[in-house]
Formats: sequence, C-alpha cells, structure tokens
Amino acid sequence: MRLLALNVLLAANLAYGFEPEVRFLTPDGVSFILKGKSIFIHEPLLSNVMIEVQTEGHQFYEKNAKRIAWKDQALTMRSLVESCFIDDGVWELSFTELNVNSGEDLRYRITAYYKDEIQVTEWKTHKLQTLRPVRSMKRAVVFRDDFNSFNKNDYKIDCTAWGGGNGEFQVYVPEDANLFTRDGSFFLKPTLTVDHKDFDTNRLFHGRMNLKEMYGYCTMADNWGCDKSAVNGNVLNPIMSGKVTTNAVITYGTVTVRAIIPKGDWLWPAIWMLPRDWHYGGWPRSGEIDIMESRGNQKAVCGGNDHGVGEVSSTLHWGPSSNHNAYGKTHGERQNKYCNWHGWHTYKLEWDANHIRTTVDGHEVLKVNTPSGGFWNWGGFHGSNIWASGGRNAPFDQPFHLILNVAVGGGFFSSGCQYDHTRPWSNSSPRKEREFWDHRGDWLSTWHGDNSAMQIDYIEMVQA
Repeated sequence: MRLLALNVLLAANLAYGFEPEVRFLTPDGVSFILKGKSIFIHEPLLSNVMIEVQTEGHQFYEKNAKRIAWKDQALTMRSLVESCFIDDGVWELSFTELNVNSGEDLRYRITAYYKDEIQVTEWKTHKLQTLRPVRSMKRAVVFRDDFNSFNKNDYKIDCTAWGGGNGEFQVYVPEDANLFTRDGSFFLKPTLTVDHKDFDTNRLFHGRMNLKEMYGYCTMADNWGCDKSAVNGNVLNPIMSGKVTTNAVITYGTVTVRAIIPKGDWLWPAIWMLPRDWHYGGWPRSGEIDIMESRGNQKAVCGGNDHGVGEVSSTLHWGPSSNHNAYGKTHGERQNKYCNWHGWHTYKLEWDANHIRTTVDGHEVLKVNTPSGGFWNWGGFHGSNIWASGGRNAPFDQPFHLILNVAVGGGFFSSGCQYDHTRPWSNSSPRKEREFWDHRGDWLSTWHGDNSAMQIDYIEMVQA
C-alpha cells in the first residue's frame, strides 16, 4: 500500500543547518519540500542540495536539487531528476517510486553544498502515519496500466484528420512513431507528416490522405477527417500525433495519471474524460472532465498571466449547446512560476456525487461542489432542464472514459496572447495549416526530441 507523501520543510536559517519538520500530504509516494526562499535566492554560495532516503526495507534513494542560473536577480531552479514544483517559496522533490506503509520508519538526510563547505544533517527517523482515516467507501481498481508494453486491446486508438472542435493541425494515427512504450513509459509523440514514409513535401502540398486506405479504419469523418486532399493553397495536416481512449470507464472514484507533459511551441497535451453513452445528448450536454491541459509554449502571456508550460489547468464543460457552455464557472489553474510542469508529476481526479476535484502532486487545481439546485440552475440556462432525469450532479453522473492525447495548434492558443513568436495562423483562415507549416522555422526548433512527447508512467482508474 502506497502511503501519503512525506513532506519535509527545511528551515531557512542556514546558520543552524537544515532542521526538517516532517508531515504528510498526498497518496503518491514520498515528497520532500524545501521551504524558505532565503535558502536559495539569498544564498548565492549554495550550489546544490542532495536528499537521501532509506526505508525499512532498505530501499535507498538520493536526488539532487540544483540551482541552475540567475536571471534578473531571481533564481531559476529545477531538480536534476524530478521537475520541481515551486509555490510561494516552496520547492518540492518527489520520490514516487518508494513503496512504504503506515507505521514504518523512514530515514532521511540532507546535504547542502556551498562554495567552500558542505553541511550534512544527521540521519533523521520519522514514523510514517496517515493524516486522515481511510474512507469506508468500497473501491475497486477498474483499470491500471504501468506500460511495460502497449496493449492496444485496452484502448480505442483514434485515426482521424478531423482536427477537433478547436481546429487543430494534427492527424491522429496508430503509428509506432506516435504511440509507443520505452523503459516502462508510454509516449504520445507528435511528428512531422513529411517524415512519414508515405509522405513528402510534394504530397503535403498536393496530395491526398485517405486514412481508411492507410490504416483500414477511421474514427471521425467530420471536416474530411477520413479522406482529405490538399486543395485551394492549403496543405494536408502537417503533424501526426497520438490519441487513445480507455475501454474502461468509471462513474465516481479516482483517476490517477503520472506524466511528463511536453514542452514545445503550439503543443497541447490533455488528460481528460468523455462520457461513454452521451446519455444527455451531444457535446457539451453530456459533460466533459478535463483533468489536465497545458500549452507547451515557454511563453504564452495573456492579460498579464503566463498560460504556457508553467501552468496546468482543469475544466468541466457542461451546457445545452456549444454556445451555452458554462465552463467558465468550473475552470481552475495552477502555476509553477519558477520552473515549469515539464517533468514527472501526478495528476489526479477525485469524483463523487457531491464534488469533483483535481490535483497535481496533491496541490488543488480545481474543486467544484455539486450545486444545491443542480448544474442547470447554477448555469442560468433557459428552457427545459435537459438533466432533469438525472441526479443532482447531472451530467456528471454517468460512466466516463479516460483520454490521453497531444494536439497541435488551433483555437486553444489565443491570438490575444504574447508568445516568443507571433502565432502564425488565423483560426478563420481557410489555409491555417499552410500558415502554420510555412512558419515551422519559428516553432520546430522548440521541439527537442522526446521533450515534445507526453510521457505516461502509469494510469489508474478506481471505481467508488
């Protein structure tokens, strides 16, 4: 049984060394949190911090937390092994691989490396215990995938050039270059269409993409999603990418995904859920649960806030039509101001009839309590209540699948934001794919190998 994460708060007074306080946070292994900006920002002689951990079972781990560079008097930091999470002066390193149980002793030691000396704390011991009693509610693991291989029978694999409701530029394909496992991780990686053996630049500009002929099936025909030709000066979808949907569903419970989100301009990773039966009608009448979305751009400043890779968001979509979608009432964001979210983090959904909550590494992103009068009244919609036949929390009272994908471009990237390079397309343009492709010199250099992929360590769906 994996235990609530360990949280070590390091005192900022370096004259007395590091004296950690131990407490628990979340059910995802062990996390060490270094608190106090003066440890790093006001200590230029401190070059590195190492944390060593030993369990009762004699597992031994060590990780480094290192200062990278100074910029405009502010310190940029990251972990060499796991990306950091910094919020109000708190820097977190996660040991999610630890297998520990309540009642066990955990030993830890912290080493601080200065320019002229090394400070080492004594080995400390802390008895692990949970913060709150385990709920008596019955729970069952409906589906778990640790991705030692990619079992395609567990998923529906999208195959379409539709572009989604936001007019994205990718074609989802069941290619090994876009969906694959390596060293226990599942990769959803966008690639250039011209790098595919059946395509080149000439075919991108003048050819045809018939997915049924290429793969034997197509999952969405809208907007020439199954059979597309490059016409009227436009190009075929210039990016190939991956999207999978679990066959498994849950109604209430938890969904946990440990992932690295991609970094690179115009990349749009998502961990989300859609209903199995569309019981209340088409989108968004039957709801949508976005556990995690992000933008891969290093800079995406809108209204003074950066909505790039330094931010993850969660959203519920619900309403009688796409023009009457009250998602603005159910949207949350979490900033990672001093580094970014490109690193291993644990994204989680907690869902029951009374609330929906999402977290990253145990930190809340969104919490929506079921409105006392139901979502229809809260949304202020007119006409007959389309959810009257359901529960008070309808439409979020039905079975939902889990979806993983990496999209590229489209309306998710607002033209009103400031980016490192101006957004090269107009959403209303009939040649937006061509506009995107013609400016690849600006964005392709930000896609660095596997950094442009979303990597998944594991997913777990638990039915309550």
